[in-house]
Amino acid sequence: MIPLDVASLRAHYAGPHDLVRTFDGKTLFLRRWDGSRKSPVSVLVFHGITAHSAPYGPILAEELARAGVTVYGMDLRGHGLSDGVRGDYPSDAAWVNDLTATLSYVKARTEKLVVLGHSLGVLSAVRSQQLRPADIAGVVLLSAARQVRTEFRPRPSAAEVLKALLGIAVLRGTPLIEIAKREGMVGLDDPLFNFRYSARFYSVLYGMGALRVSRMFREGFVDSPYFHFAEKLHVPLLVGVGDQDESFPVESVRAFFDSVDADRKEFVVIPGARHAVFSKECWGPLIAWLAREF
Repeated sequence: MIPLDVASLRAHYAGPHDLVRTFDGKTLFLRRWDGSRKSPVSVLVFHGITAHSAPYGPILAEELARAGVTVYGMDLRGHGLSDGVRGDYPSDAAWVNDLTATLSYVKARTEKLVVLGHSLGVLSAVRSQQLRPADIAGVVLLSAARQVRTEFRPRPSAAEVLKALLGIAVLRGTPLIEIAKREGMVGLDDPLFNFRYSARFYSVLYGMGALRVSRMFREGFVDSPYFHFAEKLHVPLLVGVGDQDESFPVESVRAFFDSVDADRKEFVVIPGARHAVFSKECWGPLIAWLAREF
């Protein structure tokens, strides 16, 4: 496979965007959807695994922009049009720096910053609130919970198990662990999607050793320190899930919501939505929540 020339693709991207420089000289790509009118609120979207910011335009950001909210979408390091080894994160320090640099950049350009995490992006949203609580006015968490559906996941082959063990034991920074592709999965024809990850990526994002991450996925329970708020949340929280989500049962997402100690929180079930498939009409509750809270 020919490696992507991300720097060239980024240089030729003509749409609204911003670039953030990291402590180790990398460039992070921020896609931007400008609001239809001036608003004190901006939303920073953290994408899920395999993805990058672009698919969140038709899924979510364009609707919020039409409602007057400016939306930024961060491409994680090694994803989309951001620099970095595809499907790897070199260290927790790099992740922390990437998040704080991006939060600082966006906060300097808006009065009220709301972070929105979808699927794996929930970990980035929660970690952001842990790192920079004074900068964040609200939190939105979509399509994630501690309990994962395991009934539809195919049993890994011997070759897949061997790859995972090799990645854990020897080649921690090499993207060897493949994401199982399923019917209807978005991004299959998008070269900027990732479908292979390193053991180190999972360790960094979940905040635990690779063997523990492996056990977590095998047992279907997400036990990450970045999947709970260490202290009571004093900013508005919205948690949502599609009623057809194939990765997380609604009751599991509700249990996570109930576990959060927050001054103001709201739970939304989105009719007809799957894990990463949403209709444009479904974002009324989110738009109303933003208008009401901010």
